[in-house]
Amino acid sequence: MVITFLCTAKLTLPDDALTVVSTSMSSTLLRLGLWIILAVVALYVLHETYAGTPLESYFSTGMLQKALVLGGLMVAAGIVTRLLEKGASKVVVKNRCKICKTQVPQGAIYCRQHLRNVLAREDERTHMTRSR
Repeated sequence: MVITFLCTAKLTLPDDALTVVSTSMSSTLLRLGLWIILAVVALYVLHETYAGTPLESYFSTGMLQKALVLGGLMVAAGIVTRLLEKGASKVVVKNRCKICKTQVPQGAIYCRQHLRNVLAREDERTHMTRSR
């Protein structure tokens, strides 16, 4: 079962717990920048349509220029962020099991099999007393 929200984060329901898989910041910046540019184009069309009327002041060219620059900067920031994310994915060290070096989830030290072995050894070591 997958639940998707408007913030483009996915909640997946595995066997044990919920995990959040979020999309990258670059795609958010790119989408927001492109939506702003699209809105500026639509508002420019309205500005030219209602030229010479009192509605023209709602779509001033100064505001449209500033919004266009903002959208362009967000698109450029999204492209730079996308490049940095791709580079970081090559450099970032993934968590690995201390014994067999297989990849383990974030925050884990051992894979499931070795974690069971370590816990069983610890359980045997601490529970060596006789029960009466």
